Amino acid sequence: MLLKKANQLLAENKLQEAEFHFKTLLNTDPQNGEALFGLGRIALRLERYDAAVYLLQKACERLPNLLEPLHALADAFNGVNAPNDALTVLEYAKSIASHNPEPHYYLAQHYLTHGEIDKAHTTFAQALSIGLYPVTAYILFELVQLGRFDKQHNYISNLHHLLTQTNNLRLKMVCYYALAKSYDQLDDIEQAANYYELANKLQLQLSNFSTEQLTPFYQNIMRYNPKSLFTTIKPGFSGTVTPVFIIGMPRSGSTLLEQILASHSEFASLGEDRCISSQVVPFIEQHTKLPYPECMDALTPQLIEQARAIYTARLKQAKPIRAFMINKLPANYQSLGLIYCLFPNAKFINLQRDFNATAWSVYSNYFAENEPYFCSLPEFTRYFDLYQTLMAHWQQAIPDAILNVHYEQLVADPISTLTRVFTFLGAEFEAQCLDFYKAKNAVTTLSKASVRQPLNSNALERWKRFEAPLKTLLNDAQTTPANP
Repeated sequence: MLLKKANQLLAENKLQEAEFHFKTLLNTDPQNGEALFGLGRIALRLERYDAAVYLLQKACERLPNLLEPLHALADAFNGVNAPNDALTVLEYAKSIASHNPEPHYYLAQHYLTHGEIDKAHTTFAQALSIGLYPVTAYILFELVQLGRFDKQHNYISNLHHLLTQTNNLRLKMVCYYALAKSYDQLDDIEQAANYYELANKLQLQLSNFSTEQLTPFYQNIMRYNPKSLFTTIKPGFSGTVTPVFIIGMPRSGSTLLEQILASHSEFASLGEDRCISSQVVPFIEQHTKLPYPECMDALTPQLIEQARAIYTARLKQAKPIRAFMINKLPANYQSLGLIYCLFPNAKFINLQRDFNATAWSVYSNYFAENEPYFCSLPEFTRYFDLYQTLMAHWQQAIPDAILNVHYEQLVADPISTLTRVFTFLGAEFEAQCLDFYKAKNAVTTLSKASVRQPLNSNALERWKRFEAPLKTLLNDAQTTPANP
């Protein structure tokens, strides 16, 4: 009964209450594998990866034939930058469940994340051959993303068959995205546009808020981060590390720029790290008893120092640690003022891309999060406007900390664009940066396959093939009233 309640609380993301129940269970039964697994999952969600590894290893010992704890342990190993340990766990999971496509899927994802594209494709294909399971939709989606098919040999019939076998809205949505991408690659623009629309409409049903509801939050960010706040910051702050934040809209090329910069001898990356929003902000909120951004009014030198230490500790978990540490979570632009208060030496690269190209790329890609602006062009347009307004505020408040870079310029003239970027950051351009695609750095974003190719202009004009449906959808954006 206690275990059921604890798992229910965890499912509801009530982590403190769930943790209490799991620990109570362990007090009476120290060997309870399910309770250890629960605590391990909580540690994972809180990004306490060292603790997660310890707890999940114990859970796996006590639950030797269960796949879920093994997959969670692999995630924890990746969290502590131990991809080889993660690989060992995933290979073991596949060996004990060779007739289950799920461990094949997780192993293939690991290969994909680390640039082993051929191994990923082979393992996904093996998983597909096992039979029809809920994970089959995701397997097909990844195979389609890899793009190794043509008009004679493709996955369209598999996807249509799967659609007849499930009533699950999320699985149907994933199939629609995969069908859209399939027809897109096969140059059937009309069918592709139809399936993109079906996929986005279905995903929008899974969203539980409207972008318009974010407007007061953005207004408050500007209100509680006035230009005067930053004039009080003493110049001359320097740390042993310069934090570099790549910010902007999703699908603007942030993964590409990150991989290029991370190929420099003085740079390393945390990837899309959420430490600011998941740890630093909650810490400040807890101590000030005020929500973000209102808590900015209550910052004290001591609180700033403590909050800085949280992010510094996160940086120290990285392997390797270099003089410049990149964080490429685009949405960090919402916390730019706070980050600057903690690290006056921080640098922000605001990566911009043609609006139509960005809008279509967001619309035509599947984001697992059900935010409305990822699956509706009217909603995306509102989100883009909020971003533009906030960035204009930051440019006024701390102009010297921000560099605007255009994706199109990066692709067309990489050496001069990168020279400008490195000069801004206080480093020098290195030719090896253009060999970024040869690295096996972990990439978990939607660009994980495309960044394994040399710099190219393939994505620049892709949206123009869908100019007519995009124009219609954007016209709808101007005539659709905001949701109440």
